[in-house]
Amino acid sequence: MKKVLSTFLLITLLFSAGTIYASSNSAQNLSDWYKKAFQKESEELGAATATGMISIFIGVNTSLKEAKKDIDTVIASIRGQRINDAKSGIERYQTKTINSLNTTVAELENVNFDEYVDGLHIEEEIDQDFEKMVEEVFGK
Repeated sequence: MKKVLSTFLLITLLFSAGTIYASSNSAQNLSDWYKKAFQKESEELGAATATGMISIFIGVNTSLKEAKKDIDTVIASIRGQRINDAKSGIERYQTKTINSLNTTVAELENVNFDEYVDGLHIEEEIDQDFEKMVEEVFGK
């Protein structure tokens, strides 16, 4: 009889527990559990995403600063090279002009201007004689 009584009590207890559990709102419990789990996962995902984005922005910012420094260095180098090229070009032109002037001065110092002037007078006399000959030949 003890067995029957204990079995009866056990079955009654199980039915009672099932009824109590069934009477509670299991859909609400499931919904609450899902919201809490989703909230937790959402917060973790949001934190991971924010952390990742911040690290990416920091990396991009660092890369941009390095690129700016590199560009500034290249521009300064090119500018310096162009300035040096311009200076050397001006210096070459100046040297060439000075040498040309010195050569001309040396040549002019060696020229006898009296002979040059006499040469001009001889050419004038030759031109006058030629004109006279032409007049005599064609004038008659």
